[in-house]
Amino acid sequence: MNDTGRTGEGQSFVSRCGATGCRYNEEQNCTAGQIEVDFSGQMAQCLTFSPQDGQGDAARMGEGTR
Repeated sequence: MNDTGRTGEGQSFVSRCGATGCRYNEEQNCTAGQIEVDFSGQMAQCLTFSPQDGQGDAARMGEGTR
Protein backbone atom coordinates (compact mmCIF):
# COMPACT_ATOMS: atom_id res chain seq x y z
CA MET A 1 0.00 0.00 0.00
CA ASN A 2 1.15 3.49 -0.65
CA ASP A 3 0.28 7.05 0.19
CA THR A 4 -1.44 6.80 3.55
CA GLY A 5 -2.69 9.94 5.24
CA ARG A 6 -3.63 10.66 8.83
CA THR A 7 -7.29 11.17 9.74
CA GLY A 8 -7.12 11.40 13.50
CA GLU A 9 -5.50 9.95 16.57
CA GLY A 10 -3.98 6.62 15.57
CA GLN A 11 -6.01 6.36 12.37
CA SER A 12 -5.02 6.79 8.74
CA PHE A 13 -6.57 6.27 5.34
CA VAL A 14 -5.24 4.55 2.26
CA SER A 15 -5.23 6.95 -0.65
CA ARG A 16 -3.76 4.49 -3.18
CA CYS A 17 -3.19 0.75 -3.13
CA GLY A 18 -0.86 -1.02 -5.56
CA ALA A 19 -2.08 -4.55 -4.71
CA THR A 20 -4.13 -4.92 -7.87
CA GLY A 21 -4.68 -8.64 -7.22
CA CYS A 22 -6.53 -7.93 -3.94
CA ARG A 23 -10.31 -8.35 -3.77
CA TYR A 24 -10.54 -5.02 -1.85
CA ASN A 25 -8.73 -3.04 -4.57
CA GLU A 26 -11.01 -1.17 -6.96
CA GLU A 27 -9.05 1.02 -9.38
CA GLN A 28 -6.21 1.41 -6.82
CA ASN A 29 -8.67 2.40 -4.07
CA CYS A 30 -8.93 0.22 -0.96
CA THR A 31 -12.55 -0.69 -0.21
CA ALA A 32 -11.85 -2.70 2.97
CA GLY A 33 -13.63 -1.20 5.96
CA GLN A 34 -10.52 -1.61 8.07
CA ILE A 35 -6.99 -2.82 7.33
CA GLU A 36 -4.17 -4.27 9.38
CA VAL A 37 -0.57 -3.44 8.50
CA ASP A 38 2.62 -5.00 9.84
CA PHE A 39 6.23 -3.95 9.31
CA SER A 40 9.10 -6.20 8.29
CA GLY A 41 12.35 -4.26 8.25
CA GLN A 42 11.51 -1.03 6.44
CA MET A 43 8.66 -2.53 4.41
CA ALA A 44 5.00 -2.43 5.33
CA GLN A 45 2.77 -5.39 4.51
CA CYS A 46 -1.01 -5.30 4.36
CA LEU A 47 -2.30 -8.25 6.40
CA THR A 48 -5.83 -7.58 5.09
CA PHE A 49 -4.76 -8.57 1.57
CA SER A 50 -7.12 -11.18 0.14
CA PRO A 51 -6.54 -12.49 -3.39
CA GLN A 52 -9.24 -12.02 -5.98
CA ASP A 53 -11.15 -15.17 -6.93
CA GLY A 54 -8.99 -17.58 -8.88
CA GLN A 55 -5.68 -16.33 -7.49
CA GLY A 56 -3.57 -18.32 -5.05
CA ASP A 57 -1.26 -17.24 -2.25
CA ALA A 58 1.53 -16.62 -4.78
CA ALA A 59 -0.21 -13.34 -5.69
CA ARG A 60 0.25 -12.22 -2.08
CA MET A 61 4.02 -12.11 -2.19
CA GLY A 62 5.24 -8.57 -2.81
CA GLU A 63 1.83 -7.07 -3.49
CA GLY A 64 0.61 -4.43 -1.11
CA THR A 65 4.03 -3.70 0.30
CA ARG A 66 5.85 -0.42 0.53
